[in-house]
Amino acid sequence: MARETYVLRDGKLVPKSEAPLRGGAFSYMPDIKEFQTIDGTTISSRKQLRDYERAHGVKQIGNDVPPPGRER
Repeated sequence: MARETYVLRDGKLVPKSEAPLRGGAFSYMPDIKEFQTIDGTTISSRKQLRDYERAHGVKQIGNDVPPPGRER
């Protein structure tokens, strides 16, 4: 017996294989806004940011809190 996954569309359960996609099939993330680093370098794309971080030996770590007992 095969299993099937169902999703809710317009208040009805329909097979996932037959359900229309919401919002299209592709995601889009716009490029970052231009900014200046502390040393005055202008960064205007994600590629420039990656290259800058590699050249200076730094990386972004975000603002989330690491689990207890684990360092970044």
